[in-house]
Amino acid sequence: MSLDGDAALKQLEWLKNFDVFPKTVDDAKEASVSGGTVSVVVLFFMFLLLFTETSIFLKTNTKFEMEVDTMRGGMLQINFDISFPGLPCSVLSLDSMDVSGEHELDIVHDVYKRAMDSKGNALGPVISEKVKLARDALSISHIKEQLERHEGCNIYGTLNAQKVSGNFHLSLHAQDFHVLAQVFPDRATVNTSHIVNHLSFGRDYPGLKNPLDGEMKVLDQGSGTFEYYIKIVPTKFHHLDGTIIDTNQYSVTDHFRKLQDGFPAVYFIYDISPIMVRVKQWKQSFSHYATQLCAITGGMYVVTGQLHALSKFLWTKYYIGELSLVPIDTSPNQSSILRSSSLSFFISSLLFLHFFLLAGRKSFSSGLGI
Repeated sequence: MSLDGDAALKQLEWLKNFDVFPKTVDDAKEASVSGGTVSVVVLFFMFLLLFTETSIFLKTNTKFEMEVDTMRGGMLQINFDISFPGLPCSVLSLDSMDVSGEHELDIVHDVYKRAMDSKGNALGPVISEKVKLARDALSISHIKEQLERHEGCNIYGTLNAQKVSGNFHLSLHAQDFHVLAQVFPDRATVNTSHIVNHLSFGRDYPGLKNPLDGEMKVLDQGSGTFEYYIKIVPTKFHHLDGTIIDTNQYSVTDHFRKLQDGFPAVYFIYDISPIMVRVKQWKQSFSHYATQLCAITGGMYVVTGQLHALSKFLWTKYYIGELSLVPIDTSPNQSSILRSSSLSFFISSLLFLHFFLLAGRKSFSSGLGI
């Protein structure tokens, strides 16, 4: 069996000609302090770059694509949660209107109201129906008592509207004009201060930002109408698992209009953008990650090897050579070796610097969530 094995090995001797990893005998290897120092520094930076590349590989990235929205029709889901510290639920209503001419007053379907005290604590049950008070002194005095107690209202829910330009507003249409004229003889006393706890258009998805969440508007004196001008951007969110969420993002500007004719209100005026955004989650492939790891380890090894060899050569030639009585070889052949080593080191250093800066930029972008 051994003879057959030796014969087989001899037949494979020709493969030695292709060996790119020639072995050096242990007796020919010599460890040095400078080599150990360079090795420690190399290992530190190598592990730093490996950690950075691994964090990039594990991170879920997001990319954005824009295209013309070719979808027509459909419904727009408006999710809202707004608090009015200075207006009771008995006078507050949700109204909507769009460019098609559809106008709804005091909407109650999927709309809920809860009274709250001056500190924002909930009072009483949730209301989800129209409450029209009679035009009598008892009803009017009841509303005035709520105002004297500084009773506010938290109104929240979902409004489904046509996917066209329009607006929805929070006004005093819960009661008719006669009652409102008795409760607010001076319309400047209508306090439209409010807090937008939440406002979104469609389903939520990871990373979605709603600019009006937490927005607070306070009137110290006087009254007026608040107007929010909203640009809605249709959005499709693509999960890593392949599921798609149809939703919307939005941007907003606001304007305050001092009291003029009629009672003040809070308007949310929206327009639909013709451009749709696709938000796609993606992760770095394992093949790319493995390539980067090989580039880090191989590049660090080669560059630092060149650096160590060149520094050792220069140290021997220009420092030890001046102190030693042993002549140093300065033949043209040796000078050629020096020039070759210097050029190799210069090119390798440039490549290493480029790769290091690239890895650092990726790490910085990853930390910022870009």
